[in-house]
Amino acid sequence: MIRNAVIFLLLVMATMSVFGQRHERHDTLTLAQWKAAITRVPVLTGQSQPQIIVPHQSPLCFQVEFDLKATVGPKTFEQCMFMNTGMGLVGLLPPSTSGLINMIMPEIQEFNFSVISLKGNVYRYFNKKGRRDALDHFVSTGNTQTFQYQQASNLLSDTVALYRKTEAGTYCNGNMTARAYRLQNGGPTWFIYGDRFPEKLHPKKYMGNYGVGYLYTAEGLFIITEFRADSYQCKVTDIQNSNACLNATPFQLLEDKFNTDRAADVQKEQEKLDRQAGGISGDCQAEKTALLNFRREVQRKQEENLRRSKEGNMYQDAGAQKAMLGMMDPLVSVQEGIINARLSICLAQKGIEHSSGSDHARAEEKIGCLNRQMVALQQAETAMRALDTRYASEPGRAYAEKSRVYMAVLREQHCD
Repeated sequence: MIRNAVIFLLLVMATMSVFGQRHERHDTLTLAQWKAAITRVPVLTGQSQPQIIVPHQSPLCFQVEFDLKATVGPKTFEQCMFMNTGMGLVGLLPPSTSGLINMIMPEIQEFNFSVISLKGNVYRYFNKKGRRDALDHFVSTGNTQTFQYQQASNLLSDTVALYRKTEAGTYCNGNMTARAYRLQNGGPTWFIYGDRFPEKLHPKKYMGNYGVGYLYTAEGLFIITEFRADSYQCKVTDIQNSNACLNATPFQLLEDKFNTDRAADVQKEQEKLDRQAGGISGDCQAEKTALLNFRREVQRKQEENLRRSKEGNMYQDAGAQKAMLGMMDPLVSVQEGIINARLSICLAQKGIEHSSGSDHARAEEKIGCLNRQMVALQQAETAMRALDTRYASEPGRAYAEKSRVYMAVLREQHCD
C-alpha cells in the first residue's frame, strides 16, 4: 500500500513537473511582451537557416504553441501545432474531437507526434505494443531523411498577391485582430495578423500547417490566424510560448526494422522454394512447377521492390510508393490463387480416377467449386489490371481499390 502511494506521489510530482515546465503562458506577460515573443521567427526573417534533422536528433524542442480548432464538413476537432522558429520545425499532435491535447507524452501507448521541417524532413513518432506488452518506440521517416519532401505551393510565387478585404476577426481571447485576405480571383480566405495591414501581401515563405501559421511576405512577417475554404475551416484559438521537447533518442527507425524483417522473409522464402523444387513429383507436375516458378518470380520482384522502395520519399515518389505497395500487392495473391486453383483441380481430377460413390460425387462438387473460384479470380485479375492503369500515378489509391476487389472474392468464392 505504501509502495503504491509512493508510486502515485512520484507520478503526480512528475506530472506537476511536466505541466510546470510546459508553458510560459502569455497571461504572465504584458500584451506587448507576448506579441513580441510569438513574432520572433528568425528562420523566416533570415537570422537563422532551416535545418535538416535526423530521426534520432535529441531533443527536438519547440518555442511556440498554436492551439487550433478545425471544421471539416460536419466534424469539428481541436489540435495542437508546435513551432521551432529557429530551426524551422513544425510539430503536430493528433486531432481530437473531445478537447485539446497539448502534451507531448511519449510514455503513453497512444503517443503519436509528427515533425515537419522546412528542409523537407517528415517524421512520425509513435508507440506500438511489443512483446510482453512492452511499449516499442518507432519513428517513420518515409525516407525523407535522405530524400527530402519538396514543398510546393501556388501561394508562394513571385506573381501571387493577396488582397486585403473589409472583413476582420478576433483571435487569442481578443488579443489579436486579423484582416481577411484573398487572391484577386477569389477562392479561400486567409485571416492575417500583423503590425499593419497592407492593401496587398506578396507571400515568400510559409511555416505551419492546415493553412495557418507564420507567413513571411515582401511586406514583412505575419501570422495566419484562420483559413477558410468551402468545406474546411481552421482557426487559431490561442498562441503560447512553449518549452515542449521530445527526446527522440529511444525511437527505433521503422524503415530499418521493416527492411531487415523483409530481407529475412525473402531469404526464408527462397530457402523454402529451394526445398520445394527438389520435391516435385507424382501427379500434376506441370501445375506444381508453374506454381513454383511463379513464386520464384514473386521473390525476384520482392527483392527489386525492396531495393526500389529505398530510392525516394514515400510522400511524393510514385516509384517508391509503388515498390512499397508492390510487396503487399493483392494482384499477386489473385494470380497465385489462379495457379493454385488449377493445381487443385488437377489433383481433384486425378483423385476421381480412384474414387467411387459419395467420394466421387464430392470430388466432382469440389472441381465445380474450384472452376467457379478460378473464373472469379480471373475476373478480379482483369479488374485489378484496369485499376493499375486507371490510377497509374496514384499507387496508394490503386492498392486500396484492388484490396476491395480481393476481399470481395474472398467473401464470395471459397472451396473447402
